[in-house]
Amino acid sequence: MSTRAQSDGGVAASKASPARNTTYSVSLNGKSNFKDLDMSMTVDIEDTTAHATTIAESSQDLTEQLIEMSLDETDTNALVDLEAEGCLPDESSAVENEVQENSGIEIGATVAYESYVIDESDYFQYALVELGRRLWKSTLDNQRYTKGCLWSPDGTCILVPVHLDGMHVMELPQDLYKLNKDETVSTTRNVSALNTAVHVREGGTVYECVWYPFMNSNTPATCCWLASRQHEPIHMWDAFTGELRCTYRGYDNVDEVESAISMIFSNDGEKVIGGYKKSIKLFDTNIPGRDTFSIPVKQAVSCFALTTDNDNTVTTGSWNGYINHYDLRVPKLGPLFTLGGHTGGITWLRYAALSISTDWTLFSGARMDNKILEWDMRNYTQPTRTYTRKVTTNQRIYFDLSPHEQRWLVSGSTDGNLHIWGIQNEAEEVLPLHDDCCNGASFHPKFPILATSSGKHHCVSTSDQEDSPKTQKEAEDIVVNYENSLMLWWIGKSPVDEVEINISE
Repeated sequence: MSTRAQSDGGVAASKASPARNTTYSVSLNGKSNFKDLDMSMTVDIEDTTAHATTIAESSQDLTEQLIEMSLDETDTNALVDLEAEGCLPDESSAVENEVQENSGIEIGATVAYESYVIDESDYFQYALVELGRRLWKSTLDNQRYTKGCLWSPDGTCILVPVHLDGMHVMELPQDLYKLNKDETVSTTRNVSALNTAVHVREGGTVYECVWYPFMNSNTPATCCWLASRQHEPIHMWDAFTGELRCTYRGYDNVDEVESAISMIFSNDGEKVIGGYKKSIKLFDTNIPGRDTFSIPVKQAVSCFALTTDNDNTVTTGSWNGYINHYDLRVPKLGPLFTLGGHTGGITWLRYAALSISTDWTLFSGARMDNKILEWDMRNYTQPTRTYTRKVTTNQRIYFDLSPHEQRWLVSGSTDGNLHIWGIQNEAEEVLPLHDDCCNGASFHPKFPILATSSGKHHCVSTSDQEDSPKTQKEAEDIVVNYENSLMLWWIGKSPVDEVEINISE
């Protein structure tokens, strides 16, 4: 968080990489060439005993310090069930003193970036400057790759779920809080090493994570997120200590705990809405446990979207490629309407109130489907616009809209490219930022900063007869290039005036 200070058992100061004297030009009028950006590096070959397979790691200019960073890792073996106490306690002095003692936090500190002036017309008009980076090491037997990235609502930290490595919370580099009004970063600024501030060692597959919508680092009670993983109920985790606050348990028709595939908070934060294979379950945020209101559905709920105007209706995606809209007040009515158009299961939905429309616009994306569809909810018979990206895997590829004016839509792709579209015009650009699947893209809520994450599961076929000399020789020739990283990019004004590119909105 922005107010978290360094303590003996807390967060260490970020380590910086050597200064960089180059930036990379971005043009939405012409095609920029990012081929000069060297994203490769060589590391020592590791011997994987199970398959004797060589793994080659790719990233730019990273040291072992960047690879092995894992600070303040929390032991989750002694998790306490806090159901009777509630998960969002009152803001008492006792709670604040406890958080201060554990994390070294200065309660009541002000957030400096509140005075920063945002102008989205400056986004992607200048050279991109890399601000921070984090890399996760991976092997063939223990593939650790990111599964998207989500900025906290107050912008002080970012949440990154990592396959086989739980969830990591990393803080915004401290020097960026000093920016005021329309200041920008220097092109010679050192690249910050993104250390882990909170590490929750969740085993298994993490299905989805979502921040509490009113999360504010100055109010520790609000600093939490929800996570759902395989064979477990919904957990709420403390963003300062990494401790389990409470659980929300959904049960199936044989009274067994069921994992939520997706989830979302209501706009007021009072309800937790969970999506399951055969139901939508509503929990009271302050009453954890198994008390729930269930709405039966015929299709598994893979993702949610809510408008800020109405908490009584919810839009859901499904694995069979359809988008359904439900009224939560009439559970037996079924979907109010259904949208098609995708060839794969829906993985991500986002609503936006665009300035070019008087009503809500829905954006939808699917797995094994190269289309992001834009729907005008006044007339949803056909999508109004189609955005093309490359999605050739079943994993979720996130997309995001710029937070203030919704001028820009960004999305990753399985070929490592970042796709940028202008919502108010036909501007489009493709930037090769990663050497592996770019699975996450998230706008910072306050600064012109974009976070991107990369990584995917690599399938390598090997023979069952691993002991034969011929098979071992073939295994030694197998090379898997991967990049499991989180990167922060400055996308706003640049101090290098000569790279400015004018784009009329």
